[in-house]
Amino acid sequence: MYPAPHPRHSSVIRHGVLMLAAGLCLAAAVAIWALLTGSFDDTSVRVLLSGLAAALCTLGGLAGATTLRLNIPERRVGEVTIGLSQLTLLLALALIWIPDAADSDTLARALGVTSVLMLAGAHASLLLARLRHRDTRTVRVLTQAAIVSATSAALLVSGLFIASEGQVAPAVWRLLGVLVVLALLNTFLVPLARRITRDNHYPTCNDPMPPTRSTSRP
Repeated sequence: MYPAPHPRHSSVIRHGVLMLAAGLCLAAAVAIWALLTGSFDDTSVRVLLSGLAAALCTLGGLAGATTLRLNIPERRVGEVTIGLSQLTLLLALALIWIPDAADSDTLARALGVTSVLMLAGAHASLLLARLRHRDTRTVRVLTQAAIVSATSAALLVSGLFIASEGQVAPAVWRLLGVLVVLALLNTFLVPLARRITRDNHYPTCNDPMPPTRSTSRP
C-alpha cells in the first residue's frame, strides 16, 4: 500500500506550493495597496478574490497530492481531488471575472458542488496518507468511518445544490448535522486511537527491562 513515491508527487507538490505562495502574495499585495491608497474598486475586489480562491483551491490540491505515493485506489482519491480543485478554481474565476456570471444560477450551483466535493476529497486524502502498516484495525475502521461520513455529507450538500429549489426539509438538515458530527468525531478519534495503540505496542522508558544474561566469567 505504501510503495516508493510516485514520480508526479514531488512535481505536483512543488507547483502547488508555488501557486499557493503566488495566490497569497497577490491577495496581500492588493490588500496593502487598497489600505495605502484608500481605493478599493471592483477590479481590486476581483483580484483579491482571485488570489484567495487560488490559495484555497491550491490547498485542496496539495491535500490530494499527499496520496500520489500510494497505490490504486488510494491514489485515485488524490487525483480526483486535484481535478476538483482545478475545476473549482476555474468556476470561481469565471464567476469573479465574467460579466453577469454572478447572475448564473447554474454556475453558482456548480461551484458549490465542486467546492464541497473538493473538501471531502482533501479530507479523505489526508486521512489515507496518514495510514501506516503498523496501524491497528481500530485506526483503519475509524479512518474509513470518517471518510464515509464526510463523503456522505458532501454528497448530500451537492444534491441540495443541484436539486433544491426552495426550503429544505428540517429532516435533511438533521441528517446533514449527524453526518458532520460523525465525520468530525471519527477524524479526531483516529490520532487518539493511533496514540493509544502505539503506547500499548511499544515499551516506554518506565517499562522494566528484560533480564540479561551475564557475560562475566567466574
